[in-house]
Amino acid sequence: MMKRSVILFFAFFPLFAVAQNGAVAMLDKAVAVIKSDAAVQMDYDYTVYDDDDVIVYSDNGTMRLDNDRYSLIMENMKVWCNGKVQWSYMKDIDEVYITDADSEEAQNLSPLYIMEKYRTNYALALVDKGASAVVVLTAEDAEEEIGKIELVIEKKSARLQSLFIYMPSQGRVEVFLNNYVAKCSFGDTDYECPVNAFPTAEIIDMR
Repeated sequence: MMKRSVILFFAFFPLFAVAQNGAVAMLDKAVAVIKSDAAVQMDYDYTVYDDDDVIVYSDNGTMRLDNDRYSLIMENMKVWCNGKVQWSYMKDIDEVYITDADSEEAQNLSPLYIMEKYRTNYALALVDKGASAVVVLTAEDAEEEIGKIELVIEKKSARLQSLFIYMPSQGRVEVFLNNYVAKCSFGDTDYECPVNAFPTAEIIDMR
């Protein structure tokens, strides 16, 4: 029985290696496309579910992304990052939070950062969905806060279409992207919080 199991393992291993390599290649291509598109703009729908599959937060807005700089403008939350500092404005509590751009809380809002960072300690797999491919990143350590990430990428353009982030015993985040526009021209102030626009907001500097 042991000999048969070993044979089956080695028969399966080449298929696993191909799937892993295919996932890495697709992810590399998607990252390269975003970077070569320079500054990009896209609309998105953002929904957070708890562990019971109940929606706890939902919003939509516009994202601008240029390597390590980005902005996310939604009705109830607005975020700006100039590559050094991140500002988050929460409308319901009228507060602006300031953090370092390299903090995990800040960078986890950037699709490009997610696509590049979560290769370490995550196993990659590729699922064919016809016109799209799904790159699945699964945490090798059960203690990771993010257990799994699914990145849906259009095969033809290699552009990211949606992403799903699963957090064990906490829930998941779903982001759907559309109206992708490449080669945009934005100024530096597009990635910086217009603090004067929120005169009553409390400023909380967490750096």
